[in-house]
Amino acid sequence: MPTPRRRSCEHAIILGLLALGACQPAPPSEAASSPNELSGAWSLVAVDPGGGAPVIAPSQPGLYIFTDTHYSGVFAPGPEPRVGSAVSFQPTEEEIIAQYQTIIVNTGTYEVDGSTITFRPMLAKSPEFVGGHQTSTFRIQSDTLVLSEQATLASDGSSPPQAGGTLTLVRVE
Repeated sequence: MPTPRRRSCEHAIILGLLALGACQPAPPSEAASSPNELSGAWSLVAVDPGGGAPVIAPSQPGLYIFTDTHYSGVFAPGPEPRVGSAVSFQPTEEEIIAQYQTIIVNTGTYEVDGSTITFRPMLAKSPEFVGGHQTSTFRIQSDTLVLSEQATLASDGSSPPQAGGTLTLVRVE
């Protein structure tokens, strides 16, 4: 029959082993073992429209935000700053057209296959892009992301007249 002192030692050993087991690091999760290198916020620094047009660097403002499966991209692709309305928040028809033509906006999901990314917008400035997709090649070097558009298709399978180009972004978060 164990003595009270021996039982006390046995309890201390068991408690110590339990405490030691509780201090072990948790096993790594699948997400932690393969972090998404795109995740974060990226600021646009240059636009190469392609087709022999000059590179716009520095570019007008732009931002891409990536989570593990979703993205949001907004940028002004042209070389000139966007022009506001003569009366704030009350644009004329001409101002609406000019403002529409000077911004790219879309948000949705994306998939990566090697160095190819496929964007699938859920909402876009151009409604026909919703239900379509865009494929681009990408590369990340240090804190720089380069997206080179390969193909863009509307929901009806048509391509926009001005497809192509390359965006260069830097990580800001």
